[in-house]
Amino acid sequence: MTIIRIRVHNSDMIVCVCKAVSDRHIRTAVKGGATSLRDLTRDLGVGTCCGKCLPEAKSALAASLDACEAGRPGLFTSPATEFAV
Repeated sequence: MTIIRIRVHNSDMIVCVCKAVSDRHIRTAVKGGATSLRDLTRDLGVGTCCGKCLPEAKSALAASLDACEAGRPGLFTSPATEFAV
């Protein structure tokens, strides 16, 4: 079994080649409420083809959940926009 990690500069890392899912997609899914590998499979299709991505998807999920719980700035925060009313 060969797992290929693709990362160029600070761009997204492809986790699932079959479904074109990146670590950014996983972070977004966690932000949207995903908390398990089953959620990622249902929402993104991770692991539904060859399954070689599951270890990396699980790792990306854990890192995203840890970052979300720790409230690390920059990973899950978006710039605030204020509107005059």
